[in-house]
Amino acid sequence: MKLTNMILHKDILLIHTEINNNDYIFTVQWKTPSDGKGGRWELKSYLNNTTGKKDLAEATIRTFLNQINPKWDWEEDQKEIERVLGK
Repeated sequence: MKLTNMILHKDILLIHTEINNNDYIFTVQWKTPSDGKGGRWELKSYLNNTTGKKDLAEATIRTFLNQINPKWDWEEDQKEIERVLGK
């Protein structure tokens, strides 16, 4: 899986991706939880840029989302910030 071109407009991100020698365009939207900690990209749509079809397995889509989504550990990050600041 190779991520190439990306276009960000507000909370929408379009990503051009190569998967198994096929070009895909993914549209994802940023979602922030109500507590304001973290967030993740949610899939809104995708298509094979050559055929116009949605032909990926669910596991491949999950792999894509896992690759683009950050790995948050807010409690651990907060502890590290406090340690560095000497609090």
